[in-house]
Amino acid sequence: MWRRKAFDVIHGLSHPGRKPSRRLVTEKFVWHGMKKDIRDWVKTCIACQRTKVHRHVKAPLEQFTVPERRFDHVNVDLVGPLPPSGGFTHLLTMVDRTTRWPEVVPLSGTTTAEVVRGFIGTWIARFGVPSDLSSDRGPQFTSQLWTSITQQLGISLHRTAAYHPQANGLCERFHRSMKAALKVDLQGNSWIDRLPWVMLGLRTAPKEDLLSSSAELVYGQALRVPGDFFPLCYRSWSAPEQP
Repeated sequence: MWRRKAFDVIHGLSHPGRKPSRRLVTEKFVWHGMKKDIRDWVKTCIACQRTKVHRHVKAPLEQFTVPERRFDHVNVDLVGPLPPSGGFTHLLTMVDRTTRWPEVVPLSGTTTAEVVRGFIGTWIARFGVPSDLSSDRGPQFTSQLWTSITQQLGISLHRTAAYHPQANGLCERFHRSMKAALKVDLQGNSWIDRLPWVMLGLRTAPKEDLLSSSAELVYGQALRVPGDFFPLCYRSWSAPEQP
């Protein structure tokens, strides 16, 4: 039935939790008993049950001043190795502290030069030079090349404990959501094709503490997602479905 199809399309982007899924669906559709339907469907989603981590290590408190504007403070990290897909095995991740807007760059290697190229070509080219940048103490982020370039750009570096992802809590939470959504295809070699859809889902999923999605904070409006393609007559039809 169309109700379940609409849910599957929207929820299937990044497999967010019950509350984000409910908000995403209710923004576009209305039907009788939809809250219960969404709760039950999320609870029984096989992909969610197979990939979600239900027990998390609590990240230590990070103490930073509130950024004065969007994209002033960015958290960066590396994810991998992942199963090779399209020649890529790692991901460079970048998350804005203010809006939680994420960017991901697939990498075929983890040299400092590749990381620098990904950071400049993706983040700086789109959002400008941040004032502050947080990372762990991995070799790419403590190298002379990384330190030299960030100094030339006037970026203040903040480093957490080496290879202690819980200390970089913002990226760790994003990684958890991203990897859970990607795991549908991690066993094969097609995660690189799924990545753009996962990113769309993560950017449009509401954040409980922000009362908004990253996309809304960056663009001032919600992004159009595949669920929007359903016929308009379905979106406000609330009459009980006939057996």
